[in-house]
Amino acid sequence: MISHSSSLFIYPFCYKFSYMQKYILLLCFAMLSITVSAQVVSTVCIGSIRNYKVVGYAGSVYNWHINGGSILSDPVKDSIIVKWGSVGGIFDIFVIETSIHGCIGDTIFSKVIVNPLFHIGISGPDEVCSGESITLTAINALSSKWSNGSTNQSITVSPTSDIQYQLIGKTSCSIDTVYQNITVHQKPQAEFIYSPDLPVVGEIINLTYTGTPVTTYSWYNDLNILFSDQSNPMYTIENHDNTIISLFVANQFGCIDSISKTIITNGTINIWIPNSFTPNGDGLNDVFKAESLSEVSDFNLYIYNRWGQLVFESNNVNIGWDGKFSGEEAQQGVYTWVLTYQSDHNRKIVSRKNGQVTLLR
Repeated sequence: MISHSSSLFIYPFCYKFSYMQKYILLLCFAMLSITVSAQVVSTVCIGSIRNYKVVGYAGSVYNWHINGGSILSDPVKDSIIVKWGSVGGIFDIFVIETSIHGCIGDTIFSKVIVNPLFHIGISGPDEVCSGESITLTAINALSSKWSNGSTNQSITVSPTSDIQYQLIGKTSCSIDTVYQNITVHQKPQAEFIYSPDLPVVGEIINLTYTGTPVTTYSWYNDLNILFSDQSNPMYTIENHDNTIISLFVANQFGCIDSISKTIITNGTINIWIPNSFTPNGDGLNDVFKAESLSEVSDFNLYIYNRWGQLVFESNNVNIGWDGKFSGEEAQQGVYTWVLTYQSDHNRKIVSRKNGQVTLLR
């Protein structure tokens, strides 16, 4: 067997048949050995220089064969110096001894593992939002030492400002030092205001973003439904109970923040009453009636002419005045209306409204 740190006897075989040679032949037969199966003799790195040696008879000549490397010394000696090439792999190295008497020995095979030069590196993001964590992982390192003292392959960090992390990594062939620069982006601060402060059911509120600069907006109601991606949207209050509005924002670096606010509802149902109508049969604004986005109970609408006569009444929010009085078309002019309704089925609040409407023909 070939070794770069120990010697091996090689027994040559002889083919000469003179009297003296017959004597040598007997010696050769006595010393005959079987071919040795190839074994790994060493593990080296690309470009390494190593010494390999066998032990044979004095005066023998050696024929070395190297794959994957080149012989730097005298190739017929029992010891050679080999420089391995730039390609990694498992390569054969074998030698044949020819004795001083011309006897050719068995071929001695071995193998050498040539490891490629792995360069260590760091995988992981080079940007992070403040308050968040990132994981950095050593690449190609058999052992690692980070600048924060960790010797694990991966580290999880939460930097608060721009920072550089150092990794000293050992491979099978080298020790390298690499760095990873981390940029920390500040998270936005989400904030918004709304008006009016105490909206009623069915009323439209104005939402205004007042936080730090961002690039995207996502507004959600208390049913977790996205209702706007604008900076200053409007929203219709639909619940008798309080309404929760949530806002999620992100800046140009993808850093996000959120805020939720509970909007207290007045409890009153918002009802719209037109100030004029034109009952001329054209299908447009022919009926005077109240409108609401919410359910209304205990509804009563009364309409009076200028002499105080009751010309119309309704206890159904969906039924309005068509401009007729006692089956005849009422006169064009100004009429007074009075409206009462229950504004909240839980608190049993009864509201009263009154105003004037102009009948136009």
